[in-house]
Amino acid sequence: MEIKQYIKNSQNAFNKDLKLFFDQYKSNSLMHRAMWYSINNGGKRLRPIIFQETSKGIKLKKHDYINAMLSIELMHSYSLVHDDLPSMDNDDYRRGKLSTHKKFNEAQAILSGNGLLTLSFELLSSKYSSVLSSELSRASGSKGLAGGQSMDLLSQTKKTNLNNILYIHELKTAKLFEFSVVAPFMIICDKKRIKIAKHYGLLLGKTFQIIDDLVDQDQDQDACNILNYVTREKALSYCYEYRNEANKYLKKLMLDNENRLSDIFDYIIDQAK
Repeated sequence: MEIKQYIKNSQNAFNKDLKLFFDQYKSNSLMHRAMWYSINNGGKRLRPIIFQETSKGIKLKKHDYINAMLSIELMHSYSLVHDDLPSMDNDDYRRGKLSTHKKFNEAQAILSGNGLLTLSFELLSSKYSSVLSSELSRASGSKGLAGGQSMDLLSQTKKTNLNNILYIHELKTAKLFEFSVVAPFMIICDKKRIKIAKHYGLLLGKTFQIIDDLVDQDQDQDACNILNYVTREKALSYCYEYRNEANKYLKKLMLDNENRLSDIFDYIIDQAK
């Protein structure tokens, strides 16, 4: 099966899992409606797909990883809700739909984002040891996603440079990809491969963010877009370097070829073509 169709099938399957899970939280409350609106927005679902692909590659059963797979998308969705807020990026639309604060209001957007964030940790803590919650805390906190968002906002008003941009990419985007690859190895307590998984996940996440910059139609308004600092060709060369390095880690990470992580990596890069 071609990787594009494989990812589409995986997206559809994950969306069914997400709906089945969230049906228990749906109610007539405005907050729960806002939470569902925020996660049911046509996202790429690449983080949970990578999580699942890694889990399948090490022979984990779905009931062993589904909570963690769902949690990473809830965390990602919360970050987008808050990223769109007037005090941050001030975006009225997300993937062609009204952003959560425009569909509801700013207060409900903040609360629904908080709801998704805490629900993510509820999922982890109900199934796994504290190690996974601790790892997601690092990936999403001041040394990860939130810290990257803070630096991103500062870059809008202060001059920055390419190294800072790449560091923002690592924190704001790549740390959650890192978690998607490393968490399955934490579930099986494979300490030897955790460090390798971290390297692979970071390279995958940094590549994703560069490609996202290349396909961004509003790059002139985004001080953190890499194209404000290097040419398109140079940006793509970083992606190819990351992919080649990642493939070396993948050989150590997976003991057989029963996974499509390499194909997914190539698929991400191909989005810029």
